[in-house]
Amino acid sequence: MSRESMTKDNRIDNPSREEKGNSSNFVRLSVNLSHETADTFKTLAERKGLSFTEAIRRAITIWKFVEDQLSQGHELAIVESDGNPRKVLIL
Repeated sequence: MSRESMTKDNRIDNPSREEKGNSSNFVRLSVNLSHETADTFKTLAERKGLSFTEAIRRAITIWKFVEDQLSQGHELAIVESDGNPRKVLIL
């Protein structure tokens, strides 16, 4: 991951390593979100009882899984309650 300063195109903005205790293995990120997106994220995290940090970790893990599967030529689908699959398009 590049450490260059990023602009308005939603890339990571200048990550920096924390220096406290054991946290030197982590990168602190600052992101700009619309109020609507921030509210949605907060609601989702609270619904699962997650910290913002853990919710971000999980979101990134899911995003990576989806990207890995799509890059291998797989399709993403949701299985409806009646057992029928519904294809999901990722833009």
